[in-house]
Amino acid sequence: MNAEDKNNSENTPNKKTINIGYLFGTIMVVVYFGMAYLLLFTSIFSETFSPALRYAFGAVFMVYGIFRAYRFVKNSSYKR
Repeated sequence: MNAEDKNNSENTPNKKTINIGYLFGTIMVVVYFGMAYLLLFTSIFSETFSPALRYAFGAVFMVYGIFRAYRFVKNSSYKR
């Protein structure tokens, strides 16, 4: 295979690649919303934190998750 064939095979539109930044951003948004859910709506952390602290941290995780999701969609524009 010469260099020209190699370049043509790498630029085919059917080839799918995984962008690690896209994957990491998606996972982190899910983690932030998951932590917010666990803190706000379950009793998992009720023995560890006071209710006021749980709700404060849950709100912070929710707001930061919304912010990260907004930046993720704005910057990626669904490009992979």
